[in-house]
Amino acid sequence: MGSRSIGGANASNGGSGSPASNGNPATSGSRPSPDGGHPEPRQPVRRDAVDQRQASEVHYRRLFETAPDGILVVDAESGRILDVNPSLANLLGITHDECVGKEPWEVGLMNTGEQLTATERPDIGHLDHGDVVLHSLSHAGGINVDVTSTNYRDGDHPVVQWLVRDVSVERTAALAAAQHAETLATAGRHKDEFLAVLSHELRNALAPIANALLILRLSQEAESPVPNRARSIIENQVGHLSRLVGDLQEISLIEAGRMRFWPVRADICRIVQRSVDAVLSSHADGRHEVSLSLPDTSIWLDADIVRMEQVVVNLVSNAVKYTLDGGRITISVNVVRDRVELRVADRGVGIAPEALPHVFDLFVQPGDLQARSRGGLGIGLHVVQRIVEAHGGTVVARSDGLGAGSEFVVSLPLASPLPAREGAAQR
Repeated sequence: MGSRSIGGANASNGGSGSPASNGNPATSGSRPSPDGGHPEPRQPVRRDAVDQRQASEVHYRRLFETAPDGILVVDAESGRILDVNPSLANLLGITHDECVGKEPWEVGLMNTGEQLTATERPDIGHLDHGDVVLHSLSHAGGINVDVTSTNYRDGDHPVVQWLVRDVSVERTAALAAAQHAETLATAGRHKDEFLAVLSHELRNALAPIANALLILRLSQEAESPVPNRARSIIENQVGHLSRLVGDLQEISLIEAGRMRFWPVRADICRIVQRSVDAVLSSHADGRHEVSLSLPDTSIWLDADIVRMEQVVVNLVSNAVKYTLDGGRITISVNVVRDRVELRVADRGVGIAPEALPHVFDLFVQPGDLQARSRGGLGIGLHVVQRIVEAHGGTVVARSDGLGAGSEFVVSLPLASPLPAREGAAQR
């Protein structure tokens, strides 16, 4: 067929809108206008849309054939398979032709109770079937797959396309991780139970030893300096073991969530004074320079007195432990707005910058322990933090590095105004 004219070409060549030279109006480049005037130009036949559709189909087929996930196309009316890609055929362990014409459950994709889940609801455009077990010739024991279906129309025909993804590796890894987490949790519970039993048994064994030493001291039967020296050594070691056992018992209570508190209205100044006196009396040979600064008036807290004394004793003991003989230790109590601050500062071995964020972690000790270990299990500061937080407070550690000393600051909320009978609840 010859070329067709566009626009008004015939008008310019033929004069007055007459048909083309071949006399066939069906093949002319123009058609009469409805009002009998100049003919309207005929639009050219374009093949771009056809070419684009063919290219799109080729592109889709290429994706369909090379997709790593399985793709299944099902007739939405009959529920039978129209097409499968090679990835799904490999998962199923059968060929493309062996799949076509069958229902999904017949090739092992779903059991009979699930086979129509997607096709029964053509109104749902997208449906996630979740975790499905695929039984096939390639996987007789079954593997986990995720199945997602999408409903659409191929022309006038409704179809369902299923995307089948093998997630057996991910499921196995997730199961292994869950089992590992459960194993760790069980081991943690066993550890807590062991610590609780160990501390209880050690305390029971130490009690009669301590009582026997007390009897020896009171009886004064051994007046020789040798037995007295031996008794003193035993007393010191029993005291050390008792503190270690106490730490073990505290951490077992904390980790098990069984640490109990009996808060009362208490004067923090009296708590600090008693605690400092107790620590210094047991370290009298240290010859440290200790400065204690307390307000002239009582400062009241709602606190467990025994636990607060435990906090102060631990912080002051650490200051003494990590400060050389003759070193300076400063302890102060001050009110800052609606809170009270307890500061314990020393000029001891200090804390390395990389260790500072971890001083309150369990089984971590402050100071340069490799150069100068002072014993302990690294439990005390963790216990201090848990007690302070249980009272609605905070505790922070500060240090400019090794050899620069350290400071611990405890901040606690003040109690309501002092009652009329001051100290009546003090115990």
